[in-house]
Amino acid sequence: MMRPGDHPSAAWASLVPGTVLNAVLETFEPPALSRRDLPRVAAAYQRQGAHLDAMQARVIAELAGRTDPPGGPATAVTVAEALHLELDAATELVSLAVDLVTGLSATLTALDEGRITLPKARLIAQRTRRLGPATRAAVEAVALARAPQLTEAQLRRWLDDAMTPGNGENRASSS
Repeated sequence: MMRPGDHPSAAWASLVPGTVLNAVLETFEPPALSRRDLPRVAAAYQRQGAHLDAMQARVIAELAGRTDPPGGPATAVTVAEALHLELDAATELVSLAVDLVTGLSATLTALDEGRITLPKARLIAQRTRRLGPATRAAVEAVALARAPQLTEAQLRRWLDDAMTPGNGENRASSS
């Protein structure tokens, strides 16, 4: 097994999510990692997990877009069965996946690149769902610029503030 310091300049820490990062992460043994490396490895796993969430969203949205069963209206039931989820949770997952793929492509890209987590993508989708396309895109752009540095609670507060009448577009474009 390798240790993070074994990689030249610890370049592994800046690898984009995907096959290479996954292969590197598979080589690490937590007991062998230094205290300094443990949080960096945990963050790399988080980026990789976000990438996998984006890939799953694309698959679920594709299934939802198909008219033949198990797609279309049957998608939530199919996803609930396949992922062992309650129907309500599967319905929300399908809705989020379709929203990310069809209406929030920048958010999906940020998720795919590991810049944000699935809960942050969900917040952006939920809080901007009722906005018109242009306003939604503006709020999404600013939210994505801020989201990597914010906790979920901070992002939720910022989005709620941005959605407050009188703050909406002005807040989103000036922040």
